[in-house]
Amino acid sequence: MAEVWSATDVVLGRSVAVKILHAHIADDPALRSRFHAEAVAAARLAHPSIVAIFDTCDDDGVEALVMELVRGRTLRAYLDERGRLEPVEIVHIGAEVASALSCAHRAGIIHRDIKPANILLSDDGRVLVTDFGIAKVLGEADSTRTSQLLGTVKYLAPEQVEGGPVDGRTDIYALGAVLYEALCGQPPFRDDNPAALALARLHRDVPGPSTLVVDVPADLDQAIVRSLERVAAARFQGADDFRAALLAAALDRSISPVSAEDSTAVVDRDDLLDHLLDSEPAAVTVVRGRGRGRHGFVLALVIVVVLLLLALLIAGTGLGETLFSSESANADHPFFESIGIGSPADR
Repeated sequence: MAEVWSATDVVLGRSVAVKILHAHIADDPALRSRFHAEAVAAARLAHPSIVAIFDTCDDDGVEALVMELVRGRTLRAYLDERGRLEPVEIVHIGAEVASALSCAHRAGIIHRDIKPANILLSDDGRVLVTDFGIAKVLGEADSTRTSQLLGTVKYLAPEQVEGGPVDGRTDIYALGAVLYEALCGQPPFRDDNPAALALARLHRDVPGPSTLVVDVPADLDQAIVRSLERVAAARFQGADDFRAALLAAALDRSISPVSAEDSTAVVDRDDLLDHLLDSEPAAVTVVRGRGRGRHGFVLALVIVVVLLLLALLIAGTGLGETLFSSESANADHPFFESIGIGSPADR
């Protein structure tokens, strides 16, 4: 589609990326016009997980985008190196991409080409999505070209295969397919024939990742399967819903969470600390014993009152007079005055 160059913005003094469209795209006036309109729309997206578009250029028939320069690599390159990723990585990448999609969908922009090559992993730890708006324009123009289908067939939603209308749930399907491949080391459907591969998603349900990989958290398994439902109405209805499901996935069940309904449950802090130091991060709910401190105070107060009553009773007996009149007793002590016992002369 394009060449991407690292460049320097001499006006603002910053490094940028310049994406120059290939001639077969730039030579089509209608495509160039729609591309420019979509680029302007995508430039309004402001999100930490979306590669920013700074400007568009049209110089003597050359169409280009000036974009944020992201130093790092694509998720495609990372998967080619690693094979497959751990569940905690899946959740992190998926949640960041879903957040970016939510921002775009609220602005009325559907990506339509979510794939590992369009997800960037920056050197500073960020996960970013690129080519917002671009894929939509190119897809509309090349919808009848076989070559356009081949490039992204592994991540196409069923409605795209059928040529039907698309919406945010189309991107959710594609993200689910990306996460499935990252988790299992292979896409949801495999076939040497691209046409058969595209049609497979119309007639078959996706097998859960847990059927291919052991120890996949059940919550994560269910979230990915739901994102890949053939019928859009059965998927997550918004990218935020998908993100919430990913973040809620129990990635480590080595510690059983304490039920929030048990308000008196207490987790021993020393045992908990020892476990966390010796294990991977876990989802732990610590519920304080809310009544323990209050009950202890009440008990101490009751004991003090009882002792005071006993002192008053004893003071009225012969034994009490003997005790309180002894030289060892200080009748002028504030304690005795506080309970109504004065000096022997007062009695």
